Amino acid sequence: MPLYVYECPECEIELEERRPAWQADDPVECPICHGLCVRTVSTVHIHRSSSPVYATPEQVARIVHGVDCVCCRPRRRS
Repeated sequence: MPLYVYECPECEIELEERRPAWQADDPVECPICHGLCVRTVSTVHIHRSSSPVYATPEQVARIVHGVDCVCCRPRRRS
């Protein structure tokens, strides 16, 4: 499956997503703000490891916003 790059206009992060070509232009949910990420034009990415490494939404939030970011703290369920 092809690898596509999506960008969140709110968080300004890039996400890589493997999906079929017929779903390439469908938006992806942002793991941080839960908004919609749109597909962007990207350069070629080469993966050298035999098994892919995936980050959880919490790990992405810590990397992008830092540990004490107000918008990335876990939300309480009502």
